[in-house]
Amino acid sequence: MKFLKNILDFYIQSSLHIAFAVFALVRITEISLQLSSDTTLELTIFFGTIVGYNFLKYFEAFQKGNFDLNRNRYLVGLTFLSVIATLFYFLQLTNSLQIYFIKIGLLVALYPILRKFGFWKLFLVGFCVTAITVYAPIIQQNAFSDDEKIILLQRFFIIFSLMIPFEILDSQTDDDLMKTLPQRFGIFKTKLFGIVLLFPFVLLEFFNDKIEILNFAAAIITALFIGFTTFKRDKYYASFWVESVPILWLVLLLIFS
Repeated sequence: MKFLKNILDFYIQSSLHIAFAVFALVRITEISLQLSSDTTLELTIFFGTIVGYNFLKYFEAFQKGNFDLNRNRYLVGLTFLSVIATLFYFLQLTNSLQIYFIKIGLLVALYPILRKFGFWKLFLVGFCVTAITVYAPIIQQNAFSDDEKIILLQRFFIIFSLMIPFEILDSQTDDDLMKTLPQRFGIFKTKLFGIVLLFPFVLLEFFNDKIEILNFAAAIITALFIGFTTFKRDKYYASFWVESVPILWLVLLLIFS
């Protein structure tokens, strides 16, 4: 049992889980817009997510000398291999898409600064994830129409909402000067804000040429996770279960489409 728990912890801490979630969002975009699957793009994003998230999560600890290289050797090894894989697939992309990803990477580099300003941190993450999982597949295949614009907006709203449980749970340890949403408005209003953001996500669905019922299911599941977020939840509630929403969304889409 402890062995399985260690595997699960490594799976989460190494950012493999969030990488699969981001990959799922890319596939959802491709399926929803009937774009052909682009393996090179998908793998660039998958491995790039591992590199980006691990850099953001552990760079400060490494800089302060609090990162135990021996204890985290498997994490370092996975990150190193992911760097190589990211570069390998990145170099196979078109020049325009390479430049696009470099720009997104520079925005991601602002996270350590903006994380001190609650709302702007959420906006940055929502914008970057939307840019990577929706706009990148669109420009890769030169397919931009009204449906694409709607899905861009929808994705931003639901990503923003999915981050609310993290904001609430992190508020227990966040510095008071960070001015996160829970610190400014309290837990109840923060939950309400996250759920309210799902309304435009749902309403925009009616402007698509084809209404996808499973998008409503994704909104309901997200709302439930926000509603049931409390400080009593264990560490897996947000880092595993909430981050599993895009994966579940994709699985349902593959089953019922």
